[in-house]
Amino acid sequence: MTDQLSVPVLLVAFNRPDTTLTVFNRIRDARPLKLYVAVDGPREEKEGELNLVEEVRQIVQNVNWTCETHYHFNEKNKGAEITVSSAISWVFEQEEYAIILEDDIVAPLTFFKFAQEMLYKFKDDERIGTVSGSNYTPVPTPDNTDYFFAKYGHSWGWATWKRAWHGFDLNVKIPDEHLTTSFLKTITNSKAELNYYRRRFKSMQKKGPGNSTWDAVGLYFFRINNRMSIIPKVNLTTNIGVYGLHARGRSKFHFKPMDEDFVVKKHPEKVECFVEFDRHHFQTHIYNRKPILFRIINKIFRHLK
Repeated sequence: MTDQLSVPVLLVAFNRPDTTLTVFNRIRDARPLKLYVAVDGPREEKEGELNLVEEVRQIVQNVNWTCETHYHFNEKNKGAEITVSSAISWVFEQEEYAIILEDDIVAPLTFFKFAQEMLYKFKDDERIGTVSGSNYTPVPTPDNTDYFFAKYGHSWGWATWKRAWHGFDLNVKIPDEHLTTSFLKTITNSKAELNYYRRRFKSMQKKGPGNSTWDAVGLYFFRINNRMSIIPKVNLTTNIGVYGLHARGRSKFHFKPMDEDFVVKKHPEKVECFVEFDRHHFQTHIYNRKPILFRIINKIFRHLK
């Protein structure tokens, strides 16, 4: 039996050769048997961007292990939202599951192995939508299991199934029903969380179809379907994308330590939502944020630094 990663890996990249090389070297460590790569095209108005994109394309084609490769290079710039979401749909035209990385998400071998194990183990469980590599708000797990199920998975290194991605629509129209208290009560754990998602969904509705980020639509898609994520008890990925198209400077969630020795030894006995983690994550990561003025000043400081 080969020691190579048998689950396909998708890498989505654009114009950052430095971070792409770091991410790609970690993919090389995992030696997937199948590799899909999507690279967005350069923007005509950005001088020098064509050279950066070409450099990225060269990096991702430097495959020196036994591997079936698939490449999709946009000739013209389509933007992150279309490029990422269409790349995932492209992979699922041919595959049943995939591990997904963007060009600023570093993942050690432990993440690839964990994601593969979870994809196989829960491939037919419709209650689960994603496997998350991020856990930067850890809490003790029930019965000290090595992973758990919760609603707050993240896209900084993740994996999913074709069955779970089916129905995703970047141009989704948010119905009024999903802004009602009766509906929101079925997908949230508190009044604060209910109000938060009402604001988010209302903002998406106001922007109109096709004007929200792909991950915002993804969060909406998985949340309204009440799908859980599988989350490791430790953090297995890290974001190194301080600069770039959507980067906002270094934050406390960048360059997080990764556990490179993690192995699943204890599985949960039941597939049920770990509500305590969701509440803790919402309170510490989403709800209890600094006032807007503080965030603006802090953002300016990070850029100056």
